[in-house]
Amino acid sequence: MTNKSAPPRPAPAEATGSRPSVQLAGQPSAATPHLVSDMKPTVVAQQALAWAAGADISARSALVTILGDTIAPLGGTVWLADLIALAGTFGFNERLVRTSMFRLASERWVTSERIGRKSRYSLTDFGRAEFSEAENRIYQRNSADWDGRWTLVLTSGNGGTDDELTRHLQWRGFAEVSRGVYATPHCDPAGVEQLFTHLNLDPHPLMATACFRQDDLLTGSDAFRTDSGLAEAEAAYHEFVERYERLDHDPDHGPQVDTSATATNGDDPRLNLSPQDAFALRTMVIHDLRRARLRDPELPAALMTPDWIGHQAFNLAASLYQTTNESSWRWVETVTGSTPDPETTHLTQRFAGAHHPPDHQDHR
Repeated sequence: MTNKSAPPRPAPAEATGSRPSVQLAGQPSAATPHLVSDMKPTVVAQQALAWAAGADISARSALVTILGDTIAPLGGTVWLADLIALAGTFGFNERLVRTSMFRLASERWVTSERIGRKSRYSLTDFGRAEFSEAENRIYQRNSADWDGRWTLVLTSGNGGTDDELTRHLQWRGFAEVSRGVYATPHCDPAGVEQLFTHLNLDPHPLMATACFRQDDLLTGSDAFRTDSGLAEAEAAYHEFVERYERLDHDPDHGPQVDTSATATNGDDPRLNLSPQDAFALRTMVIHDLRRARLRDPELPAALMTPDWIGHQAFNLAASLYQTTNESSWRWVETVTGSTPDPETTHLTQRFAGAHHPPDHQDHR
């Protein structure tokens, strides 16, 4: 693949007025009139609509996944009309996309610019840094090498910023081990300091390094499992495996593309997905994995059992990602006119550690 995202292609026509609240995969978007198909809704198209209608899914959260999984590798800039077309795969209409992107801009994830009557969004430096950090959390296993030290952040005394700070710390792998005390065995101190600056925290919360005499007693307690999010992550992993396992192992019940589709996924004949279906499935898998892994404090292998459900979920996501990846990028290119350059992105490293269980050597 070659990177064709710079310079940006001419702006696509943006729709005016409201579009229907549900746009099925295979139907043309008003923002992309060149995409014409008489394809009936496929199983995956219906699953995508049902998934997006779930109580725990919002247009904003789905767009965060699309921005990180798809737009960041394209250079981090996207026309609003193209984003509306991509989000339309899940039934999100133009109004929801515009409102959600406005919120993300107010939260400083993206900036917007007007070019004539068209709008274009770009990731901010902060957004790029956060997605880079998430890239490591979502698509990579943590190294088995751990020296036994924990990084602590003490948030007490930071007033009304606690909720926002907590959300960002959890995004970076911190777990609350006591009220106002967050800990992680994996940390980038410089990145955390930049986060404090971005959130305008004055003074910055205290950071410290500590060693616990008996890590296994800490992490094995019911209180830690609850307060750290480990129990919640475990439940999310089980739900993820239950939802997607049959697509990876049961070809008789896996989604089949409509026979009228002209493009199919040659990566795996069991699924035979059209490019748009492949994009839908890949996005759903990454979104649901992201939600589980960002709840997971990702303890070192030495503190986890070899049969930890998180390993199974990670390998399952890797298999489905590899099945859908090539075909899904064909759909993205159809919509945006751009493809990523693997040599200048982290795409070739995504799920590189799958199917190899972590080394459970004890650091003590």
